[in-house]
Amino acid sequence: MKLISVVIPARNEEETINKVLSDCKKYLKNDKNHSYEIIVVDDGSTDKTNQIAKKVNGVKVIKNTGVHGKGSALVKGFSSAKGDIIVMLDADYSHKIEDVKKLVEPLIKNKNCGMVIGSRMLGGSDEYNIVRGFGNYFLTGCFRLFFWIKLTDALNGFKAFKKDIFLENKYKSKTFEIEVELISNALKMGYKISEIPSHERKRAGGEMKSFALIHGPKFLMKIIEESIRYRFKKISDKVKK
Repeated sequence: MKLISVVIPARNEEETINKVLSDCKKYLKNDKNHSYEIIVVDDGSTDKTNQIAKKVNGVKVIKNTGVHGKGSALVKGFSSAKGDIIVMLDADYSHKIEDVKKLVEPLIKNKNCGMVIGSRMLGGSDEYNIVRGFGNYFLTGCFRLFFWIKLTDALNGFKAFKKDIFLENKYKSKTFEIEVELISNALKMGYKISEIPSHERKRAGGEMKSFALIHGPKFLMKIIEESIRYRFKKISDKVKK
């Protein structure tokens, strides 16, 4: 039975964190085919997020004491994960925990599959407005163009991946661009990436942490940067052969 680590970065999500953890217990703890550990990374919360999470039995709560940001919080959580497979999801209750099993299965059944993404383009989103929808469509299109890979939702924070993608690479992104780094590193290691349809609910409380006009350009620059590294890696591998 494989151990699967579910890592949840959380910053000021006191209104939603209990709902997320309750669903984790409801849909994951009773799974007879896999075992799970639930890790909440408190990313400098100034509300009761930490206290609420600590009250939930079977949940490991750690603090991101370094630079705050989703990327650095995830790295902190990944470093503490003991499972061979890591699932990452947001603390705003937008992701459906019941989809975790669908994310994990391709990784177990196919040794060449290194990552599975929950696609909002395939499953729909209650969070999308014109700006967010177009932004994700444009940036995922850039990802397809620069990496020559077919994806519909590269930037969703609902992903599952094999732990060696984290262990064998260094991560520099402190914020949301870690989504790009993870996919790029999976591809550089020769892994295949799959997607499943996953519906995104409207966040159940709290405030949105990402903003299209601020983080969109950062995503684009990271896509370009990582694609250059990816191409150099491909050329280097060919030369060695």
